[in-house]
Amino acid sequence: MGKYLGRLFVKRNRGIPMKKLLVLLVLLAVIVVAGCSDNDEGDNKEEKDDNKEQATETNDDNNKRKDAEDKKVYQIGETATITSDLYDFPYEVTVNDFELTSKPINGIDLEQFGYTSEEGGQFAVINATIKNISDQPFVPNEMISAQLVSESIGLNSEDEDFFLERNEELNPGEEITGDLVYISSDFNKDNVLYLVYEYMASNEETKFELPVSS
Repeated sequence: MGKYLGRLFVKRNRGIPMKKLLVLLVLLAVIVVAGCSDNDEGDNKEEKDDNKEQATETNDDNNKRKDAEDKKVYQIGETATITSDLYDFPYEVTVNDFELTSKPINGIDLEQFGYTSEEGGQFAVINATIKNISDQPFVPNEMISAQLVSESIGLNSEDEDFFLERNEELNPGEEITGDLVYISSDFNKDNVLYLVYEYMASNEETKFELPVSS
């Protein structure tokens, strides 16, 4: 493009002295180079902006994955400190023991819930301790709950027949221990079950891993 403009400029200005003509050609070349430089700078700026935006999105995704990975999955015998997602008070949970059984629990058998051991029905019995570490009393069964989940199941505990102490007010510093009981015929479909507090609360969801013995 620069050569074309130069030839055109010379053709239209044949009567101009050679010295002035050279000066004008130099000025013309400077203008052309400056225009190309501006275009390059604009392209580079857009490319840098695009790269910066992509890097920001990548960092955000990496941070989200890291947050998910950093959430600890607790084991039997460990104590988790949890904050209520709805009521914003802290409490502690310790899972002391876990078993799957078809035997009656506290004199209550599977048939009362429409299951039989012949059809694979079982109780999942989780002995847990709940401690109030807040500065206010609360009734555990009204303000906190735990779901038993895996790839195959999602269950709420049987509240009316087991661990009835959860229906009483728990004062600051006090703790209660009892059996959380769940019932299903699908427990053995997965290698591990999870007791989950603050289920589906992105910042507070807390899991206890419960291995299923073969």
